[in-house]
Amino acid sequence: MNRAILHRGPDGTGSFAEHCAALGHVRLAILDLSADGAQPMHLESSSLVLVFNGEIYNYIELRDELSAKGRIFHTRCDTEVILHAFEEWGEECVKRFNGMWAFAIWDRITQRLFISRDRLGVKPLYFKAERDSFIFSSELKGITAVRSLTQANRGKVHDYLAYGYRVNDGQTFFAEVNELPPAHNLTLENGIWTISRYWCLPARETHQQLSNNQGEERRHALRELLGNAVRLRFRSDVPVALMQSGGLDSSIIACIVNDLLAKGDLETGQVLALTAHFPGSEYDEVDAVKRLLSPLAHIDLKTVELSGSHLAEHLHEFIREIGEPVASPTSFAHWSLMKELKKQGIKCVINGQGADEAFAGYVRYIIGYRLLDLFFSRPWSLPRQIISLMRRNRFSLSYILAQFFKALAGRRAAAHVRSRVERVNDVLNPEFRKEHDSRLPDLPMSIGPDNLDQHLRRQLEYYGFNQILHYEDHSSMSQGIEIRSPFVDYRMMEFAFSLPDTDRFDHGRTKAMMRDAYKGLVPDFIVESTVKIGFQTPSDAWLTSPGMKSIFDEFCHGSLQCRTIWDETKMKKRFADQKPGNFPLWRFLNVELWAREYGITNL
Repeated sequence: MNRAILHRGPDGTGSFAEHCAALGHVRLAILDLSADGAQPMHLESSSLVLVFNGEIYNYIELRDELSAKGRIFHTRCDTEVILHAFEEWGEECVKRFNGMWAFAIWDRITQRLFISRDRLGVKPLYFKAERDSFIFSSELKGITAVRSLTQANRGKVHDYLAYGYRVNDGQTFFAEVNELPPAHNLTLENGIWTISRYWCLPARETHQQLSNNQGEERRHALRELLGNAVRLRFRSDVPVALMQSGGLDSSIIACIVNDLLAKGDLETGQVLALTAHFPGSEYDEVDAVKRLLSPLAHIDLKTVELSGSHLAEHLHEFIREIGEPVASPTSFAHWSLMKELKKQGIKCVINGQGADEAFAGYVRYIIGYRLLDLFFSRPWSLPRQIISLMRRNRFSLSYILAQFFKALAGRRAAAHVRSRVERVNDVLNPEFRKEHDSRLPDLPMSIGPDNLDQHLRRQLEYYGFNQILHYEDHSSMSQGIEIRSPFVDYRMMEFAFSLPDTDRFDHGRTKAMMRDAYKGLVPDFIVESTVKIGFQTPSDAWLTSPGMKSIFDEFCHGSLQCRTIWDETKMKKRFADQKPGNFPLWRFLNVELWAREYGITNL
């Protein structure tokens, strides 16, 4: 199992085995690079043994608190802090951690296993529970190293092909393999395992006092929180780089980092920023990134050019390393940037992930929910809001109304419509569709002014965000690189979900609070930009490139395997046409290559 995931920790391996328990670990050394930080770790005065993946960013504060209680530390790493915290506070210790983690603690005396996963699910934890064994790993490859996994979770595959979703429901694309949900603990004792939740986003009224403060106080609170989150994520004994785009989120972080460096508040020198370059594409943001970074003296920029030929050349390697089907070629671009960071000798990188989900980005997808809230609370304001959307974001009235009715219909109905628009139903086997058609959770609209808030919460907890975290972890760790995300700090999330909707999205202006808080600190061409690109790739151009055409031609001339989930003749025609248009070629290609790579037999 250690060998299977050695890419995640190329700096050392370790194992512990005793009676009925065996723990293994591969180390990516970020804090305390000495042998003292090796795992599995145990304390001489304790019966506990720990394996840990991730970072506890507030480990220094916790170490000081525990030291004051008489705890004696022998290392400078956060791993030892977890052990002492567990001894001192038991399972409640996870509520004190600010970080990303998946860890397991084995008690050699009580023969009890305790496993925990961080609040937002940044770090993965997969497990397979059998009659007489319990196997877990940071990647599915760790489990496939000791168990034959040839059966797909057909329902999961259906949701992915039909709707593009990887719902956060504790299931994986492999049958009989689960993942521990975010913000949950698992205990195993006497052959019985139980799961419990230790954290959830508080209801908005929990922070009502903060929400009712004046706007400048809220903006100040945001700047303080995010500044602290960035400083915590620069705690490292190796160089830390930045993932850079021309968007608001990563631009704010770059400006914060440069300011902290200028003031001497970070113990590091020049910081490398990496961005993707798509020559000739509307998605290319290199010019905006150069314009942003040119006055930031403490940040150096490196660009990485990517193309369809690059995708074709490395596609099979990417499918193998990413583990499960992913939503779009964006994940491939991310993986390619990680390979470049590895060449640069970087082991730790910071990105702007999480701000869109928390502070209401992705304007196209949230229009309907905001208008629905206004319809139920202040219907007289709808005309002005719609006009603002049209002027600021250049949306047509018909598009805006379509988004309103989409929100009105509810998530499941909207997903079914999307499936028909993408012509997926024409290709999927009718029996396969019927078998799983009602599997998708129905998240209907509510008659009240909380639809936008509920949509954002659902995106964060069930839809969308887990897909991003999945591919980011696997693509980065496949190269032995750790990603840190200041916006995913749970305090940032709790703050964002305490805000009134007008502080997040109003009159067509997304992330209003963030824009106001950093106006003057971040250039206006970034702060007031209405072009939401994010980290997107020229997917259609890539999929129709000559290299990809050769891959599709191979499928069309006999190598496309006969599967029960789709009509083979129609699939060959789709691949032969090689016209993405509304049809999600990428998803079907992903499933076919994933099934081949892992020897799946029940599709």
